[in-house]
Amino acid sequence: MRQDMELKPRLFFWEGATDSQRLKQLLAEKGWALPADLFSLLALTGGGEIFETETILGPFRDADQGDNLFTYNEEVRGRGFPAGYVIFHTGMAVSAVRLADGRYVEFGLDDFKERGEYASLEDWYLRLIRTEYAERYGLPPQPLSFA
Repeated sequence: MRQDMELKPRLFFWEGATDSQRLKQLLAEKGWALPADLFSLLALTGGGEIFETETILGPFRDADQGDNLFTYNEEVRGRGFPAGYVIFHTGMAVSAVRLADGRYVEFGLDDFKERGEYASLEDWYLRLIRTEYAERYGLPPQPLSFA
């Protein structure tokens, strides 16, 4: 993802870096142990919009816009989304971290069933997001990572 951010920065609209200690405290209060790669992304970027239609939920983004990591997860749990996951992405799918094992999981937009699983944030980005948008936005071919 970082290579694409450098190559095509206009495709990534980030909220801005966050206070990592405050983020760590808020996550601990929720009992959410996010994988290090996702924690780093949220601390570095604060969440944002990528490829125009994909939202990375941020810890301090606007709850009224539906972009806040904490309020979005609360709202979706109220509609029956299972515990044990933290949703971090919405757009063409809903993406979450499964807290039990730190794996990245894709859900359909209309149900709460797992559709795909990814080993890391980079694996998720390359196999789900980049596969959909790379050609459309003129990104160079890149081998898929299955780390």
